[in-house]
Amino acid sequence: MKKPYLASTIQNVINSAIYHLNLRDHSEYELRKKLEAKTENKAWVDTVIEQMKGYGYLKSDHGFSLHFCELAFNSQYGRKYIQQKLKTKGIDELTIEQAIIETMQRMNVCEQSMINTRLARFKDFSTTSAEKVVNDLLKRGFSMDDISRGISEHTASDTLLTKAQIKGKNANLEAEVLKLAKKLKGRSLIAQELKMKHVDISELDTVLDELIESGEIDFYYNCQLALAKKRYDLTDFKEKSKAYGYLSSKGFSGDEIKEAINSELEELG
Repeated sequence: MKKPYLASTIQNVINSAIYHLNLRDHSEYELRKKLEAKTENKAWVDTVIEQMKGYGYLKSDHGFSLHFCELAFNSQYGRKYIQQKLKTKGIDELTIEQAIIETMQRMNVCEQSMINTRLARFKDFSTTSAEKVVNDLLKRGFSMDDISRGISEHTASDTLLTKAQIKGKNANLEAEVLKLAKKLKGRSLIAQELKMKHVDISELDTVLDELIESGEIDFYYNCQLALAKKRYDLTDFKEKSKAYGYLSSKGFSGDEIKEAINSELEELG
């Protein structure tokens, strides 16, 4: 980014101030920062700031804040957005709050109505996600409580799903089951993890039975493989109990665990 040419006269500073104010409204803090980048002469900057105020080109902080609030509320931004933006423009908190309250009363602003209006653009939420809808409204400065209320009141609120729910809804049950089985997870843990992923498991038992019947999944063999990865001394009662607990936490059934332990003990001879 090019550095601005330094002012050689106060007229250069005046010209710079008028240029910036013609582009858009500035707070005194914003304009002062830009003029200070133009000259190191603080007296010139102070003089020009006062001139701009006298000409009515530069609003007071209160006047600037009122105008900003009006524009923001008209564009359906909430008070948190306004607070954050005005703070970066060098406006003190008291002035910000006074401007927000005054503007809300004068314009009869209702943030909940703004949220509902923006949500009403959606006939349903099949083309988006809960994260996107919520984040867009949060960026506009609305509170999470008001956003949640607006969503709950929407006629199609039941169609607003999280990214995880959308992924689960579109998942292929058989493929997900095979993926988990390859990680040596048993029947009950597979069901638990699929639930956590929001995958519909209403047909899980049928799918598992078919995969077992076809030989694509063998929980007895997988249980043995899972046990073989550990180094339990199965001749010791406490170690044997630990092995049982470990395999149970992996989702294997009591019969599968007993067969795996007995098979390993037989190998030990």
